[in-house]
Parts: sequence; structure tokens; C-alpha cells
Amino acid sequence: MKSVLGRFFRDRTGNTAIMFSLAAVPLLLGAGAAVDMVRVNQTRTVLQAAADAAAIAGASSKKTSDAELNTLVRDFLDANHAENALSSVKSMKQKLDKSKRTFTVTIDGKLKTNFMFLAGITELDISATAEVKTGGNGLEVVLALDNTESMNYQGRLPALKTAAKSLVDSVLDAGSTSGAYVKIGIVPFSNYVNVGLANRSKSWIDVPADTSATAPNCSSSYPDATKTNCHMETYTGYNDGVPNTYTTEVCDWNYGTPVTTCNGTYTINYNWKGCVGSRTAPNDIKINGLANKYTGIIKDYWGYNVSCASELTPLTDNKTDLNTAIDAMVGVGNTYVEPGVLWGWNMLDSSEPIVGAKTKSWMKDNGGTKALVLMTDGANTLSPLNVDYIRHDGSDVTLANKNTADVCENAKKDGITVYTVSFMVTDASAKTLLANCASDPSKAFTADDATALNTAFRDIANALMATRLSK
Repeated sequence: MKSVLGRFFRDRTGNTAIMFSLAAVPLLLGAGAAVDMVRVNQTRTVLQAAADAAAIAGASSKKTSDAELNTLVRDFLDANHAENALSSVKSMKQKLDKSKRTFTVTIDGKLKTNFMFLAGITELDISATAEVKTGGNGLEVVLALDNTESMNYQGRLPALKTAAKSLVDSVLDAGSTSGAYVKIGIVPFSNYVNVGLANRSKSWIDVPADTSATAPNCSSSYPDATKTNCHMETYTGYNDGVPNTYTTEVCDWNYGTPVTTCNGTYTINYNWKGCVGSRTAPNDIKINGLANKYTGIIKDYWGYNVSCASELTPLTDNKTDLNTAIDAMVGVGNTYVEPGVLWGWNMLDSSEPIVGAKTKSWMKDNGGTKALVLMTDGANTLSPLNVDYIRHDGSDVTLANKNTADVCENAKKDGITVYTVSFMVTDASAKTLLANCASDPSKAFTADDATALNTAFRDIANALMATRLSK
């Protein structure tokens, strides 16, 4: 008996199997724990995506009551399979903080383990939080819009009106929903900017007196005119800096003796129509310093009465007024972009000549933004006239481009965020000028047709009112 027992205790057969069985438990537990943690990370990713979507939706919603927001959040969580990813949901909470303009969504839940229960861990806690901010408590944006003659062709002006009104509607609706301070202004520009007749007597502007003149009412005709060697020729001309190819008849003319007929006299009235010229350098590319006044332009260099684009619209949150102003825009004159930028910047400044904007300190304290949206369809064709600098009857494109670039830089240095849109622009240097005017490449847009223009304005509107995840 002793010998049998001795052999049994001395026998080592099967020890490896026993040791492996004992070691397999922690090995399996470790591998299983890794699998469970992968599931946790996957579930957390799903939850975070659901929380982000719900937070953005809640921040963008017009709903304000806790019950409405809770329903909205749960709908988005369901759509993103948040509850399906969890074994159980402990809580789904949302919080709207109007003072901080934040909307927060928090999801707390548990996930059953597949392997870690072997160690007594049957569930793991998982949570996700998303907080959304709507980009600050204030927004002032000015649309500086090309209203030159070339905008009358190829459906450009109607396309601009549609795009601009869409931006106005979107931005003001977003402001109304969030309760934020939001105002928009409009600066139509061509050769000049029209500041409005109501500003005639303001201290920052000198406007000459309206005058009139009498001239003979005469006309000339050429009854003996003849033409020879007529043929058709094709030319490429420029309308407000925009190329235009056309075919016309060319003849050799013999006009003969002119016949002049006069019928009394007529009166020419020279009236100020709201057009404002440049200040002398270096104030032409700056704002403030109003001891150097602006000059109201009545006559051009050749003595003709000056007209310009429709009157600017100061900052307002009245959608009807803005859309009415947009509808009233007409295409007149030629292109000098600098005044559009300058008066957009003037409007965004809290001091004269155009008052009504918030101060820079108010914007800083409230996380607000001042933005300028500049749109043009062509290159500069006019510049300040070297004779007096005030009138824009010159043709020095180099000077015009330099002034435009300089005023863009000065506006950006003053804290203005600049967006630019080149619409059907074919001139490479003009495209470069606009791109460099923008605050950064992401804010420079090009559009070759009405659809692209509307898309550009929509993208700008989204950027202006965009929400962002802060956590």
C-alpha cells in the first residue's frame, strides 16, 4: 500500500495540463478585458457622435422649453442609435444657458461586459458630453456689393439680389432664434458710394451748392452723308472692365456739310445725388480723422452731373428694409472697389460718419464679430483723379488696385473679418486682388454662375452664424 501511494505522489504525469488550466483563467480574463474595452471605446464613439448631433440640433432649434428640448435631444439620440449601443441608460440631460449661449447634452449609461464578469465586473460606466456655442453674442455684417453697369448683363444683378437676400434671411433668422445681437448693412458701390441726401448737412462732409445752367437747344444733322467700303469686323471691348466680344459694321464715311438747328434753350440742373468722393491721401484709405472731410460730388471732370449706385443702408435687423434695399439696386457706372470697402468699414465703426455700430470693446466683451462681405464682377477701371484726387474720373488702375489692397489691409488690422466673392471675374489680377483682400483663403470665394454665387453667399452665411463644438 505504501509503495502504491508513493508511486502516486511521485508521479508527475498530467502536471502540465493542470498548470495550463490554472493559467488559462487569467489569460482568458485579460484577453476578454481587452475585447470589452474595445467595445467600450466603440460605444463611446457612438455616444459622442449622438451627443454632438443632439447638441448642434438643440442649439440651432427655435425651441426653448426644457420639455421641447428634451424631446428634440432624445429624437437625435435615437436617430444615432445611442440607446441601442448601451445596455442601459442612466440619464440623458440637456441644458440651455442663454447668458453664455451654450447648449449642453450629457449621456450617462452602462455597458454589460462579455468577459470581465469573470472578475466580478458585470457593467462599465460610459458617458459623453457635448457643448455647443454659437460663435459669440453679437454680429455686425456689411454687404459691399458691386452695382456697376456690367451687373446688368448675363443675369448678374438678379443673381446677386437672390443670393444677398438669402444671406440676410438666414443670418437674421439665426440671430432671432438665438436671441443674439445681429445687424446687417448694405453698401452698393460703383464709381462712388451713395451716402444719402439726408447726410448733406453733416459735419463730416462738404457738399457744393446745387446749380443750374442754360444752354442753346441745338442739334446737328448730316443730310449729305454717304458711306463706302462697308464690311463687318469683330472687336473685343470692355464694359466696366468686363470683356465683351461684338461684331459691327465698319465703313468709310463722307459726312458732307452739317446742318445745325436750334430751338430756344434748355436748363441743365446740377444736383447732388448722394455721391461721395475720396479724401486726399493718406486719408483715402483710412476712416476717422474727419477733420479731413469727405466731399459730395456733383460734377465729374468733364462737367457732367454725377450719379452713383443706390443709397447705402446702415446696420439694421429689419429684414424688410434690407430686402427692399437689395431689390432697389441698379447697375450704373464703372468699377472702383476701394470706396465699397472703405464705406463698409465706416459702417462697422461706431463713430461718424455712419453711426449705429457697437464699439470694439463691446464686441470684445461679448465675443462678437464685425464682418465685411465684398462682391464684385470685374476689375478696377476707375481711380482718383490726379488733378484733385477727390473725383474718381482717373484711369490709373495701378493706383486703384493699390488703394483697394491698402484699405482691405487697414480694415483687417482694425478687427474686421473680410469675405470676398469674385463673380464671373475673368481678370487674373482682379481675382488675386480679391483673394488677398479676404482675411484668409477660406474666406475668398469665386463664382462663375448664379448657382455658384448663391452657394458662396450661403457658405458665408453659414460661416457667420456657424455653431461650433466647444467641448
